Amino acid sequence: MASQDPVNPSHAAFDLFIQAQTCKDVQRYFAELCKQVEVDPKDFRSFYTKLKERLNYWKAKALWTKLDKRASHPDYEQGKVCAKNKCLVLGAGPCGLRTAIELSLLGAQVVVVEKRETFSRNNVLHLWPYTIYDLRGLGAKKFYGRFCTGALDHISIRQLQLILLKVSLLLGVEVHTGVDFQGLIEPSGDKGWTAKLHPGCHPAAAFQFDVFISAGGGRFIPDGFKHKELRGKLAIGITANFINRHTAAEAQVAEISGVARIYNQKFFQDLLTATGIDLENIVYYKDDTHYFVMTAKKKSLLKKGVIKQDYSDAEELLAPANVDHEALCCYAREAAHFSTGGQLPDLQFAQNHAGRPDVAMFDFTCMHRAENASLVKERKGKKLLIGLVGDCLVEPFWPLGTGIARGFLAAFDAAWMVRSWGKGTAPLKVLSERESVYQLLSQTTPENTSKNYAGYSIDPSTRYQHINFSSIKANQVQHLYVVDDSKSNPSSKKQKNGWSHMRQDSVGGFDELIKWCQKHTAGYENVNVKDLTQSWRSGLALCALIHHFRPQLIDMSTLDESNAVHNNQLAFSILERELGISPIMSASDMASSGQIDKLSMVLYLTQIQDAFAAPPLSFARTQSAVFFLNKLKHNSLQRRKLSPTSGPKADSDVGMAVSTGNSEECYFCGQRVYVLERISAEGKFFHRSCFTCHQCGITLRLGGYTFNQTTGEGHLCHSFTTPSPQPSPPVPKPRSIHLVNPSPPEKHSPLSPGQKSGNLKGASDSRPKQSLRKLQLTDEEKSQLVNLQSLSLDSDSETPGGSSSCSSSSATAGGPSPPKPAGQDGQEEEGYWSGSTAGHVREKRNRRCFRRKEEPGGQTRVRSKFSPWNLSSPRLSRDHRLSVLNNHPGRVGKLNILTNPFCWHPQSIQRRLEEIEVTFKELEDKGVVLEQALRGEAGSGGSPEMIEHWIQLVHQKNALVSEESDLMVASRQLELEDKQSMLEMELRRHMELSEKTTEQQEEEDRVLQQMIEVVDMRDSLVAFLEEKRLKEMSEEQEAFSIMEAKRHSKAGAQVHWA
Repeated sequence: MASQDPVNPSHAAFDLFIQAQTCKDVQRYFAELCKQVEVDPKDFRSFYTKLKERLNYWKAKALWTKLDKRASHPDYEQGKVCAKNKCLVLGAGPCGLRTAIELSLLGAQVVVVEKRETFSRNNVLHLWPYTIYDLRGLGAKKFYGRFCTGALDHISIRQLQLILLKVSLLLGVEVHTGVDFQGLIEPSGDKGWTAKLHPGCHPAAAFQFDVFISAGGGRFIPDGFKHKELRGKLAIGITANFINRHTAAEAQVAEISGVARIYNQKFFQDLLTATGIDLENIVYYKDDTHYFVMTAKKKSLLKKGVIKQDYSDAEELLAPANVDHEALCCYAREAAHFSTGGQLPDLQFAQNHAGRPDVAMFDFTCMHRAENASLVKERKGKKLLIGLVGDCLVEPFWPLGTGIARGFLAAFDAAWMVRSWGKGTAPLKVLSERESVYQLLSQTTPENTSKNYAGYSIDPSTRYQHINFSSIKANQVQHLYVVDDSKSNPSSKKQKNGWSHMRQDSVGGFDELIKWCQKHTAGYENVNVKDLTQSWRSGLALCALIHHFRPQLIDMSTLDESNAVHNNQLAFSILERELGISPIMSASDMASSGQIDKLSMVLYLTQIQDAFAAPPLSFARTQSAVFFLNKLKHNSLQRRKLSPTSGPKADSDVGMAVSTGNSEECYFCGQRVYVLERISAEGKFFHRSCFTCHQCGITLRLGGYTFNQTTGEGHLCHSFTTPSPQPSPPVPKPRSIHLVNPSPPEKHSPLSPGQKSGNLKGASDSRPKQSLRKLQLTDEEKSQLVNLQSLSLDSDSETPGGSSSCSSSSATAGGPSPPKPAGQDGQEEEGYWSGSTAGHVREKRNRRCFRRKEEPGGQTRVRSKFSPWNLSSPRLSRDHRLSVLNNHPGRVGKLNILTNPFCWHPQSIQRRLEEIEVTFKELEDKGVVLEQALRGEAGSGGSPEMIEHWIQLVHQKNALVSEESDLMVASRQLELEDKQSMLEMELRRHMELSEKTTEQQEEEDRVLQQMIEVVDMRDSLVAFLEEKRLKEMSEEQEAFSIMEAKRHSKAGAQVHWA
């Protein structure tokens, strides 16, 4: 066997096995290889060792080296830790096979069953950097030579399955295709847990196991598991695969790693105008095929004849009989042609498993996520550990490209769980640790996971930067240890009773709210809270609440009890500006109405309670940021700042324009507005559904519109706030524009505590004002302006070709890709890799300085293409105290978008906003029914249970409002970044003209004005958020110091006798 003769039969069989491109061929050549080297594949314990010994082939040795390195990791304990365990894995998808590999390395006997007989999915998967590193460590390059060459960061599902199947077989995993799993069979007699399979006579049906891993896909839910449903608006996805002939021309076409309407409205508007195709987002990857996936609007599909007839039910709407397949092909081809700028002229569909054009339409309105990742069943003394991985654990939202990355993380986590199981750890401890780790999965991004990819293992602490294995206790997972029905039911009933009792104790109707108000207003003159109506008429009680928590915001000595309108308006203004809490009624109604509405006051006071009781950096800051966004106008160069000396008087001046409408009548439709469905903006009250764009009719959100203060009409979405092409009239300029040269940036002093941006009234500025027309920039200064890069990142040492992160640009969609700069050896710059190292932000650079990035040869870098995580929007300082998983006194480890906007993808924001809108509607409908009952409108009075339920709905709405506010701020940041990017390119085009007409010069001036305006708005937003962050961190530290002082005083008061 030592011969190196290339015609050696075993060598030839190995080569055929490595090169096989179908599932059947892989299995056939593997069987031939085993026959040639005389090794039994069922001898899993020694199969790999014997195969290495008997296949002395130079091509195989490089692969053995990689697999040996992986197997030698201490976590596997030389394959002995799970030597007594037998594992059944359902599903030979990428996640199922990746899990099987890890279980085999742990020493377990592993059997995989798969219903399909072929691997035929052409769709392309996005890979995070760690997954690329992981697959290379398994020898992916040996099986697929083009694996992630250059800057590629994706692979087709079919190719990935083939790679993992080959590795699994080499490690002794049994893989059976064409086998349908139909359920678990409980132990009987001496027989342990087995699977019910079809065909029933299959050898795998006799396999007894103590571990079952389900990777059966998003719609398969094993018994004992429950799924949460995240429902958004109707979302129709289209996937299309076109033949890739791998020509030089095709190689030059830029990919689109993710562009959404919320981020690049102009591209989608141009697409609609040119083709009649209306999309929400689109992705294009180049692999074995040209792969496109997009979200289409129903109205567009109906108009183009793709959907024959409109139905309210999504399943009926997308039924094959209601879809014109030819029209669908045309729709997908047109969208692909436009988005690539016509550079793929011969778009011929690849074929799917059925031999038809590989184009499909699907519904992903509802996304599912398992409530728990693990379960233990015990029957007749035989325990079975069940775990979920892949789509049946967390169904990914495809535009994010998180499916494989989080799927592999879950596979490693599941293997770590099985390792603990194999070591004999108590079942409840195994479950609690697995569920603790599972809490982190949905928050993972390339940014917040470890960058030490070489150190990754099945141990979660090597992958998650901050992890607490005991965040969920053993007593919290008792319901996941199911011994049998008779024993599990009493436990479940007991637990449910406990939860019911806890809810009754924690929610005491209106009395609890009154007690909270009384506690925090006690001792204030002329303030006596007895109820939720008349006690609040003078406005002093509201002001006292504010003063108790934020004494610097209000001077109680200046308030007069008789001036109720002023007092209420002052409180409303401060609460809206500082906490983002919109008034629930007008100040005049509050002061003069015969009877203050009790339910309205409950809603308002509950919001105040949630804001003041919430952890720092959460509700209050996000809400006030949205209030600031509402005042940040698209078409104004005014940078309004609050004077450092301004106090309550300025607040009252600001607030007098707020809250003038009738709070119980919708400003737009004139119908009754119930409390839970009521929102307010610009002093008006209305239904959420009535708050629509004056031009296009889409539903608006707070923080996502502009308003004509002069006419009081014309609420517009940001799509319709772009200035006209005509030169704008002179605009007073409150400050000069500083352009930073490529030399080291000038140091700016930080904002003083008293300085604020975003106030309604601009402070007086002693500096001379100048109109934009008088602002003259030299060519050199204009060149610097068009190359502004906010918060530029350091070069990424992990990046092939030394590429570095740049702001995402919309230029790659719908137009030719820009020429590549010299010095990059023809390699295309890859934005995704760059985005993965966003933690390298230069913290020493002032937030309002901009730096020009240059190539070694002096050429400006070409912008990287769209990438899910390469969003260099304005970000707050990467202080370790803002870590999403750090534990702080009184702070919940919750992802905060304002401090971490880089971890959100535009399509993720868009999807979550739609889910929130649907949830809002459901809450409002429930709230209206309860409110009618509480007011006696439904013919019956409200019971205490109804009151408690209504208050719970109020708290749920507050939480959703807070989350929506986070998303709107992140969305606005991305929108401004994209606008700046587009203006940079437009201004650059004008500057390249050697001779300009008067019209061209005026157009250049207009673009320049918009450019400066956008830079100014980004600067204002970042400064505002940074100021709020510093302010609330200071408050948090002060509160912590007080708590520590009290703790030490109590400890010092104890006397210890000798």
